[in-house]
Amino acid sequence: SSTMTKGGSDRGSHRGGSDRDSHSVSSRGGGGGNGGAEVEVKVTMYNQFKKNTNQCGILDPTNPTAASWFKQVIQQEVLEYANASFWIADMASAGGPPMEGRYASAPNDGLAFHNSYAEAWARINRDAIKEAGRDGDCFAIMNAAYGSTARHAGCTSLGDYGANFNHDTGGILRAVLNGIVNGGFSGLTHGHCAVNFAVPRQITSSLGNAMDSKSREMLCRWMEMTAFTPLFRTHVGDCGTRADGSGAGTGGKNTLSGYDDEEIVRQLARWSHVYVALSEYRLLLLNEASFRGYPVVRHPVLHFPNDEMFNGSAQWSKKKEKSKEKEVSSSFMLGDLVYVVPVVKSGVVKRKVYLPKGTWIHLWTGEQMAGPNNIGKTVEVPAPIGEPPVFFRDTDIMHRVVAMLKQKGIITTNEKRQMRK
Repeated sequence: SSTMTKGGSDRGSHRGGSDRDSHSVSSRGGGGGNGGAEVEVKVTMYNQFKKNTNQCGILDPTNPTAASWFKQVIQQEVLEYANASFWIADMASAGGPPMEGRYASAPNDGLAFHNSYAEAWARINRDAIKEAGRDGDCFAIMNAAYGSTARHAGCTSLGDYGANFNHDTGGILRAVLNGIVNGGFSGLTHGHCAVNFAVPRQITSSLGNAMDSKSREMLCRWMEMTAFTPLFRTHVGDCGTRADGSGAGTGGKNTLSGYDDEEIVRQLARWSHVYVALSEYRLLLLNEASFRGYPVVRHPVLHFPNDEMFNGSAQWSKKKEKSKEKEVSSSFMLGDLVYVVPVVKSGVVKRKVYLPKGTWIHLWTGEQMAGPNNIGKTVEVPAPIGEPPVFFRDTDIMHRVVAMLKQKGIITTNEKRQMRK
């Protein structure tokens, strides 16, 4: 788990070296319902390593005492000691808890509880927040979900999505987007995927610690897309180029860090401004998600159910079908006012885009690309790095977004845009 405890051996003692061992864990003092007393919880240990030098404990969330103890750990270590506003409660991903796990509520059938573990894990994290009086002030990100997870998770994540763009033809970023959109259909209203800044070093490259141009381009495109999702954040990448080759989970000397690349950092700053500018509008969408269950990122079919470009009812020749599919295959909506067609392949400088019914204004130029009588049309727009095809409805809240982006220098005049290119 990403929720770690500080301190030493008084937190627990490891006994034995078999694949499954008994383990006593104690927690001292403080909050929760224990009145400052020390609580001892018996858990089962599963060795997840080839050597018997390390073991990790799997919490039994169906055991009230164990659940209470772990909520206390979150409150003391994460909320109080670290003063965290959010954290990744990374527990039930990567295969989840062991299939042969023994739980208080299901001592002989860990398989039956396997999927539900993600729900219970999310509930414990949320309850810890509520009981600490911090509900609405902080949240936990869940990398695994099932059933009612969305009710308890502040945000859900697709996990640590590593990417090697060397031979990619658009499938990587399209898969990321599909995961977010499909999760929205399943009730995961706050789905997102962090941009992984750890990039595999090309073995044949003579660039040394410099990143290859394709990986640089696609990381920039990934940020362009992620800025229009519920949560814009990066992942890892800060230890890929250490001289000693270390770096947990990143491949060490075999990876490069996006944080070491000047252009990527510049684009990170740019898209951070865009994400912040959307905060007023995004808050409306988050409230809508909470009270009505609408996902923040939506497939266009939710707003245009009768549009054959989105509902799959169109009948074309194979050649025309392939062309039309390119125009809509990676499009998505941020709420009902923003329409995004991210660039998912390298080498793209302009793109044909299908605009569904109604008025649409191009974010970067302010040009009205489709009027109120539009029933669906295809347009071609420039799509250089930093300016993916994004369109918005003619509304006050979106004009405030544009004004903020102009103030920050993100949206500029045509002359300045050409100079930047």
